Amino acid sequence: MRNIKILHIYSKALDLYGDYKNLTVLSQRIRETGNQVEIITAELFENLEFSGFDMVYIGHGKVKNLAAVAAHFVPYADKVKEQIENGQVWFVTGNASELFGQSFTTPDGGEIKGIGLFDYKGVETNKVFVSDMIGRPVFDKEETVYGFANRTAYLEGENKYPLFEVIDGFSNGKTPDGKEGTLYKNFFATWSMGPVLSRNPALMREILKRLLKEDYKECDYTLEQQALELVLAEFKKG
Repeated sequence: MRNIKILHIYSKALDLYGDYKNLTVLSQRIRETGNQVEIITAELFENLEFSGFDMVYIGHGKVKNLAAVAAHFVPYADKVKEQIENGQVWFVTGNASELFGQSFTTPDGGEIKGIGLFDYKGVETNKVFVSDMIGRPVFDKEETVYGFANRTAYLEGENKYPLFEVIDGFSNGKTPDGKEGTLYKNFFATWSMGPVLSRNPALMREILKRLLKEDYKECDYTLEQQALELVLAEFKKG
């Protein structure tokens, strides 16, 4: 039995659409496998220490909050990149992905530096974009996933490490290009908001496998799968 330690960064500044429930359902599944889990939060202006954690989570937030967070987060760029390169599991939702690119723009036309892990740039449009997404995860193209986005920004640049192959709906960029999210080593990111892990058993299962490794055990996803199939059926109806 292992004790999985998860660091939730900016849980107050970056949390919309019930994104925090991703950790609630993930913790439940970890316990179902016979392991223990501990969630530690680190807020704005607190010292960030990434070593010793099995996973780091960052959720979606308002544009002004993301700008405030960036000023605190970017100075840790080298430490963050070191942990990701060494295989630490990260899960990032919504506009928090912009923190990991070269930069992102703000509603007033300013530009804020990211940590530079990826080549893309975040572009703020000041216009609300709402869409659903149906896709296939690159780690198992036999599976189907669903996502929802309500955003005002997009990522500009080539998506070299997509998480999903899009069947229908939004991508990372301004227009659909068949790729959504990021999967680089054990770094997962998606524009999908809300409790995306409870909606998608395939994604939950993959993150659990990478977190628990030899301690992984299969869980019962019957209800989640039924809920997903109902959503997918609605799309088929048009």
